[in-house]
Amino acid sequence: MYIQSELSFLCRLVALKSAKRHHDWLKQQGVTLSSEQAIAIAAVADKGELRQGDLMGLPYLASEKSKVSRVVQGLVLEGYIDRRDDIHDRRSKILTLSEKGQMMADMMSQAESNNKLLLSSLLSGEEMSSLHNALEKIAQAL
Repeated sequence: MYIQSELSFLCRLVALKSAKRHHDWLKQQGVTLSSEQAIAIAAVADKGELRQGDLMGLPYLASEKSKVSRVVQGLVLEGYIDRRDDIHDRRSKILTLSEKGQMMADMMSQAESNNKLLLSSLLSGEEMSSLHNALEKIAQAL
């Protein structure tokens, strides 16, 4: 097997298992979000407010305008996200988290912390730093 294929496989496997662990923990808490919904909530939480169109440029989120619109519409209807017109560009919509959305973002952050705790129990700080640096070099080279 080529080193690129093996490395790609291992990185993908780790990402999938991490996402599944994250999803399973949220499911145990009674949360049922699609991955697209979770990505949108996390992005808005990270920025505080975000233009709806900016979601299309995010990794792992569909780049089709209609798909992003459906994801956002679902989150608005479920009360996770508030949407308003941009006062500078009436064609744009500004997204912010509602109180319910902020609670969800906090739960998602806790799930991420759980994954980080697992990683820190498996790898020393030095090993984690070495792995991070190696993956950064590979990502930049590709």
